[in-house]
Amino acid sequence: MRSKNDEDDGFNDFLQQIIDMDHLEGAALGITKLVIEKGEDALSEKQKYVFQKQVLDEFTTSGCSRCGSDIPWSEMYDAATEHGMCNYCWHMTQKDD
Repeated sequence: MRSKNDEDDGFNDFLQQIIDMDHLEGAALGITKLVIEKGEDALSEKQKYVFQKQVLDEFTTSGCSRCGSDIPWSEMYDAATEHGMCNYCWHMTQKDD
């Protein structure tokens, strides 16, 4: 998976989508809001661990299950929660039906 958010290429929007869909609560919610506001560098080691385990490990996928390509942050939510594919591959599988 690509590096996360030194240059925000949709990473913060992805995190906001997880929040908006009510997937997070408690510490994970607060930590994710902090990451959106100040970046991961603002987190303590314990917060980084929680963020990794309860947010990134749960809501990201390492690549498209069909073509193996990296999935951009703008497509990550649907890929991780719905179909495991980049938008192109998901679209192509829908055309096959």
